[in-house]
Amino acid sequence: MGNEKYFDENVVLYDRYRPTYMPNLYEDIIRYANICESSRVLEIGCGTGNATLPFVLTGAKVTAVELGAKLSAFTRQKFLDRRNFDIVNTRFEDYQTNEKYDLIFAATSLHWISPEYAYTRCRELLREGGVLAAFWNTPRISRENDELYAQIQSLYAEYMPDSGEEIEELSENKWYKSRCERLNAYFDTYGYRNCVFTLYRGERRFDADAYVGLLHTYSDHMALPQGRRNEFFEKIHAVISKHGHIDLIDTVDLHMGQK
Repeated sequence: MGNEKYFDENVVLYDRYRPTYMPNLYEDIIRYANICESSRVLEIGCGTGNATLPFVLTGAKVTAVELGAKLSAFTRQKFLDRRNFDIVNTRFEDYQTNEKYDLIFAATSLHWISPEYAYTRCRELLREGGVLAAFWNTPRISRENDELYAQIQSLYAEYMPDSGEEIEELSENKWYKSRCERLNAYFDTYGYRNCVFTLYRGERRFDADAYVGLLHTYSDHMALPQGRRNEFFEKIHAVISKHGHIDLIDTVDLHMGQK
């Protein structure tokens, strides 16, 4: 297990500060996969279920696979009154079932699994015509407050120099465009058809406490040595407190294809 272990250590913060996704993203997936009460849905890496509820609300039978024991227990309790939801505490690579699914989806999680296994195994688990939907959120600090942005970037240059400068408009970012093209290519390589690629955009506002809480859910930040991490987070907290709030621009890329 790599940095993903940190997700299981901050369950409450993860549930509180990690984003849900745009309503039209869910609508597009549910419409494309034609999900209804008789459908079977599998979620890979549900975390605390921040992307789960819209699929549960369709009435479909939703099964989630989650590696983290604490995350699994939290999410099981969270959806305890939803009889059409179940969760299996295991790695996706170890998940065994005879079920065939109408939809398999992964919300900012499929990158933890090797592409060859992930896309091949998902195709095996789909019924004919079933859909794989994989989407990722890439948040960026808004540039609207230039002084705040510059101060935060200065701290990242000091404490996480390999993270690189953030660019708010990801559609113009070479790294982001290349990544999306690579993800689209996986669908073609592993035999999916009628593939769809869509970008969505949203915005969130945080005070200093909430933003530092969010940073506690980022695995690369939590991988810093504790003393250095605490110092880094304290300085970020001080900068945001001075300005009152910080805005994040969310860009979500959705990739879908049919078996």
